[in-house]
Amino acid sequence: MDKKQDVIELPLLLKVEAAAKLLSLGRTKMYELIAVGDVPVIRLGRSVRVPTASLKQWVEDRVKSA
Repeated sequence: MDKKQDVIELPLLLKVEAAAKLLSLGRTKMYELIAVGDVPVIRLGRSVRVPTASLKQWVEDRVKSA
């Protein structure tokens, strides 16, 4: 039997709104976390993107410290 893949393929970089939706947070709260430097981001001109790998690591770090 083949292993069933439970993880959905995500893009390399997420828009802030998409990252907030994945975390079940509001857009404003996500921008607050970004503003204080809690969530790692990449800035491309005026665009802000959240690296998927960094977001996953950020969640794992919070789970381990809980």
